[in-house]
Amino acid sequence: MNFPIRNVLLLILASLFSLELFSYVGTQAGLFLFNDYPTAYRPRYSGVNWRTQKDPWGSWHRSNATDRHRSSCFDVSYRSNEIGARDTSFSLTKSGPQTRYILLGDSFAEGYGVNFEDTAQAQLEKLLGIDVYNFGSDWYFGPAQYYLIYKELASQYQHDGVVLFFLPANDFTDNDYSLWKNFHPTWYRPYYKKQRDGQYDIFYPDQAIPTEHVQDEVKLGIVNRFLVRYTFTANTLRTIKYLFTRNPLEKPGYSGYYDAAQAEQEAAIYFIKKIVVDEKARRVMILVIPNREDMIRIHSGRSYQDQYWFRELQSLKLEHSNVDVIDMADKMPSDYNKLFLTCDNHWNELGNLEAAKIIAAQYRVQPGGLPALSK
Repeated sequence: MNFPIRNVLLLILASLFSLELFSYVGTQAGLFLFNDYPTAYRPRYSGVNWRTQKDPWGSWHRSNATDRHRSSCFDVSYRSNEIGARDTSFSLTKSGPQTRYILLGDSFAEGYGVNFEDTAQAQLEKLLGIDVYNFGSDWYFGPAQYYLIYKELASQYQHDGVVLFFLPANDFTDNDYSLWKNFHPTWYRPYYKKQRDGQYDIFYPDQAIPTEHVQDEVKLGIVNRFLVRYTFTANTLRTIKYLFTRNPLEKPGYSGYYDAAQAEQEAAIYFIKKIVVDEKARRVMILVIPNREDMIRIHSGRSYQDQYWFRELQSLKLEHSNVDVIDMADKMPSDYNKLFLTCDNHWNELGNLEAAKIIAAQYRVQPGGLPALSK
C-alpha cells in the first residue's frame, strides 16, 4: 500500500510528538537515568549556579555564594562559606577544647534537597554539641574525591576525627573513567587508574576544562545539541545509550550493595583506606548508606556480606581500633521510604535526622568520641 508523502510526514511528526510527550512525563516522574530539563527551558532554580569544577577534587562551590534549588517536592536555599563549603565560617585552629570532626561525602553529606538546619551535619552538631565541618559535595562525587578534598583542603583544619558517608549506590562508579568517558568529557573531575603494583593513580581527561561554573552541556553535534537544548527526548535517548554502554549490572534495579564490579569495589576501598591511614590515631566513623533499591534487595533475603567492599570494611574496623563502620541498613525502619524525598532518592529531613542519631549513638560508645587529639 502506498501512502502519500503527507501521510508519512504526519506519521513521523505524530511519532516524534508521542516520544517527546513520553519523555516529558518520564522526566517529571524521574523514571530515566537522566531527568534533566532542556537547557533552554531549565527552571530558574536548578541548584547548580553555585557549583564549580576547578579544584583537584572536581565539584565544589563558589565561596560565599548562595543558590536556590526547587523541585516538585522541595524548595531550599544553599549557602557556602569563605572556602566554598556548605557550612558556617571555618577556623583553621581550635580556640579551645571543643571537639571538631570533618565530614566527607557526596550529596548526602552536602545536604541535597534540605535546608541547612535539617542536614545530617547540623543535626549531629545539635545532638552531640560538637563542631562538624562539612566538606561534602554533590555532582558525581566519589571516594577518590573524598580522599583528594581531605588531603588538599580538609586536613588543613585542626580536627579530632572524620565522619565519612559511603554511598554504594554510586560511590563505586563515580570515579570509574571507563563508564564516564562518553559522558561529559570536558567536566573537570578526577578518575583513577590502577597500576601494576596495585596502587592507583589519579588523572584528569585531556579535554577536561577547569571552570568556575558547572558545565551543563557537552560538546555536541548540531542534532544532539538541539535535542539537549530544546527537548525532553534527549533524556530518553541518553538513558538508552547509557544502558547499552555501561556494565550490564548498571541498569534500573542496580544495587550498589550487591552489583558493583569487583574492580570498582577495590578502587573505592583503596581510597577509603588512604583516608584512614592519613588519620592515624584519629577516630574515623564510616556510615554506609543504603538507598531504596538497596533496601528492596536486602529485604529479599539475600546477604551482601560476601561482597568485597563489606568484607574489607569489616577488616578495616578490626585492624584499626580508631575505625567505626556503621551499616545503616541494619538500622533502617521497616517503613524506610519515609526517610527519603518523595520525588528523589535523597534523604528528606527525617532521613538526615535518622543518620545523625545513628552516628551520635555510636559516637557515645567511646566517651568524648576521640582516641587522640590531632593536628
